[in-house]
Amino acid sequence: MNISIEYFLVTAAMSLLVSLVLAWLASFIIYGKVTALKRIFPATHQLIRAHIDYLLMSILLVVCFYLTERLDLRIPNSIILITCFGAVYNPFGFIVIAIKPELASPKTSLEKFRIMFGFLPATIGYGFIMIQVLRAYLL
Repeated sequence: MNISIEYFLVTAAMSLLVSLVLAWLASFIIYGKVTALKRIFPATHQLIRAHIDYLLMSILLVVCFYLTERLDLRIPNSIILITCFGAVYNPFGFIVIAIKPELASPKTSLEKFRIMFGFLPATIGYGFIMIQVLRAYLL
């Protein structure tokens, strides 16, 4: 099965749309004073963090797409999937914390490990691609 780098663009588009929805939700809570939404998302600032993070992931995915295409890099299917998954999953934690703010302070080592483990897909994916970019220019 061959996965295309176009997955980067599809995931970027989805991430940008999610980012826009989150911005509107935060706006309705902060400026529209919609109390029903405030009850669902008591930590509204975390929605704003999720909005920014999804926006950043979208930009990074587009950058990865164009660098990969421009430099004719060969990115393994697994890295494409890991990168796309990480771009969607990484900011999702902010949405969870916006709903359940008490989860922002993990208590046990296992909870801390689980949170840090969630950073791995994006780190591995983007890291691999940027190492390939450096190799293309430096070697």
